[in-house]
Amino acid sequence: MTTKNIKNQGFTLVELLIVIVIVVLLTVVSLVAYNGLQNQAKTSAAKSAADAVAKKAELYNTAESKYPAHLTDLTTADTGNSYYLAPNTVAESGTGTFGSGTAPKTVKYIKCKYGRSNGCAR
Repeated sequence: MTTKNIKNQGFTLVELLIVIVIVVLLTVVSLVAYNGLQNQAKTSAAKSAADAVAKKAELYNTAESKYPAHLTDLTTADTGNSYYLAPNTVAESGTGTFGSGTAPKTVKYIKCKYGRSNGCAR
């Protein structure tokens, strides 16, 4: 009569834990990288929207000899004007600050009244 040696087949608990730890680490690293890319994209979109508003405000100043009081001066202008800004390009926000979790195309437009001493550039 012969006895067969039956080998236990499977993974040990330590091996399973090591694999789980590696999978969790890879997931965390990929999520951090993904969030970083999202933040870069939002920042880039916000800068682009702010730059578009600034350029259109300068064109408005050239044409009208004054700066626009509100963002709607640019978005409701005649489409033939050089300073016309498409309404879906930006949205005006009266609250919040740049990078505070608002939508990337949201711009807080503040008319500069007091010159450079109050942070306004000319």
